Amino acid sequence: MRNVVLGLLMVGAMVTGAQRADASSVQVGDSLQFADAAGTTGGGEFVATVNGAWSFITFCLQRTEYIDFTNAFTVEGVSPYTLTDPVGNGGDAQGRDFISAQTAYLYTMFRAGTLAGYDYAGAGHAASADALQRAFWMLEQELPMDANNAFVALANTAVNTGAWTGIGHVRVLNLRYGRNNTEAQDQLTLVPEPASMLLLGAGIAAFAVRRRRTVAR
Repeated sequence: MRNVVLGLLMVGAMVTGAQRADASSVQVGDSLQFADAAGTTGGGEFVATVNGAWSFITFCLQRTEYIDFTNAFTVEGVSPYTLTDPVGNGGDAQGRDFISAQTAYLYTMFRAGTLAGYDYAGAGHAASADALQRAFWMLEQELPMDANNAFVALANTAVNTGAWTGIGHVRVLNLRYGRNNTEAQDQLTLVPEPASMLLLGAGIAAFAVRRRRTVAR
């Protein structure tokens, strides 16, 4: 029964997040609260609720920071990197750890509901969540690499063959909480398509419509 409830919750959050990807993406200053979902690693899946209004599914990137399910967390930044990561975990001299193309690929496919091998609502849901969370930690140098992780292999293939490049619309939520503005565990999110790309898409669509009309005549 728990798997069914978590599956329905996750699907609902994914749909809501997809519907609001353009109009209500997470912004600096937003307030997030988290609820536990599928998985047993101590990481994701997490349900992140934004300003009490809408939700999406996320995974964590750091094993040296933490969140909980009681506090409200404030978005300090929406960036391509986690903060205050030690060098041994991939951080640079400023503590920034830029996410990999592989991480971006996996999260993009996950949020689209098309990640190969991921059981979104069945009996293997928790196992899939565990494997994907560990893949994110491995790819971001939070865990030693395990060649047997199917999601790591899938992401490496996508990047190495050129099927996927860069980080697309995936970003990191840099979070803080409490009176002391304590740094919290950073989480994955999607950002909307840049306005220039939307305008380009609209222009292409308009051209296609005009062309069809010309051909019809």
